[in-house]
Amino acid sequence: MYLRADLEKLQIVPNERQINGLEIILKEHLKWNQVFNLSAHRTQRDVWIYQILDSLTPHQFIKSGNLLDIGTGPGFPGLPLALMCPDTHVTLLDSNEKKLAFARYVQSICELNNVTVIHKRVEAFQVETNFDQIISRAFTHLNGMIHCSLNLLSLKGEILAMKGARANSEMLEAEAEFEGCSMTLHKLPHVVDEQRTLVIVRQRKNE
Repeated sequence: MYLRADLEKLQIVPNERQINGLEIILKEHLKWNQVFNLSAHRTQRDVWIYQILDSLTPHQFIKSGNLLDIGTGPGFPGLPLALMCPDTHVTLLDSNEKKLAFARYVQSICELNNVTVIHKRVEAFQVETNFDQIISRAFTHLNGMIHCSLNLLSLKGEILAMKGARANSEMLEAEAEFEGCSMTLHKLPHVVDEQRTLVIVRQRKNE
């Protein structure tokens, strides 16, 4: 089955529950997209590649703990990552309630007890315990993501910014603006011949 073969290219070996969960996300996305316009991806293959597999490309960098997905939309990358990383609690944050309804539905039918869905703008989001990692796939440029994330990030936490071919230029701009942060660039595997990168941002320790 091409699902398992594609996942192996990302160095993911799923169990049956995880495969079933990914199939549910795929099927329900196609169904909901006819009514709610969740994304521009309309075919089974496009949803699989550009929503689900895209979301899983940084899986090797996900740690156990608390992960915040900013601008998750209908739950990407957070839902697939939560399915594959059961020891990570994933908070899905977005201001679009219609798209979050899909995330809540998938959370329920896949019994994802490690997922919390929150309808709120990131600027208005406040927490008692800061996050170990904060991820975003298509929320904003790197400067904007760092600006929105720092007050929600633990001191030893990481910002995981999923990017494409422009990652280098965005990193240069961000390094100039946020001198208190260190940044590293990582190439991500994929099943299509398109560049996927991950910028990891950490706060420098005070000397």
